Amino acid sequence: MNEKMYTVKKFATLTGVTERTLHYYDRKGVLTPTSYTQNGYRLYSHDDIFKMQKILTLKYLGYSLKEIIDYLSKNSKASVQDTLFKQKELLKQKREELDHIINTFSTVEQIIQDEKMESDLLLAIIHSIQMENKQKQWLSNQLPKPIVDQVFMEHIPKEERMNRNRELLIAIHKLQGLYESGVPPHHIDVQHLMKQLERMLNNILEPKYQEELEKLKTEESSLYHFSFISKGFQDYTAAASDILNKQNNRPRRGNEYED
Repeated sequence: MNEKMYTVKKFATLTGVTERTLHYYDRKGVLTPTSYTQNGYRLYSHDDIFKMQKILTLKYLGYSLKEIIDYLSKNSKASVQDTLFKQKELLKQKREELDHIINTFSTVEQIIQDEKMESDLLLAIIHSIQMENKQKQWLSNQLPKPIVDQVFMEHIPKEERMNRNRELLIAIHKLQGLYESGVPPHHIDVQHLMKQLERMLNNILEPKYQEELEKLKTEESSLYHFSFISKGFQDYTAAASDILNKQNNRPRRGNEYED
């Protein structure tokens, strides 16, 4: 009794792959047809169905085509078990990354609400949230816990922390708008915002702790210095801060709003 054979179209339907994929697998030597018709058309057997199931499963596990070909030739049972555990760990890691990204987006939405932020400032917010744990760890190795807690507002309830972040970002956004409009640093509107920012920062971090933090800014740390804010805007806030400090008869502590 002759074995039942399947054309490419029928085999594709049975296995759930496209005809184009079958042609590709044939060219690459992943799955070659059992035989051909007199006219040269591909024919697949019942055994080819089981082989295709293995191929699809290995592909699902993350095997490359080369690895699939090697597996099919060696038929290593241990390699599948090994891969299963490795892929599980990779997927768990990926899930954690996705959860972190989703939480980041949710936090950003809560902070900005209906405010229209410049793209650079929005990217700066996202980056800051993404790097928060690493920044905490780095600062914890440099500064006492009370300072680190104040920097990240650990002493403040979450909702109030969101409100303070929102107020701070809105003020910075307004300041950036004045900068882009060409308003000079000594202008009353700029100085009003600088005073507002100063009050906000003092409510978050005690001035004595701000000085300790500023000392660290002279050290090299990509975690701490990273910023999407342009050099021009950083220089603008530095000039505005100089003017404010001269009015208050005190030296400026670095560029207070650059990060």
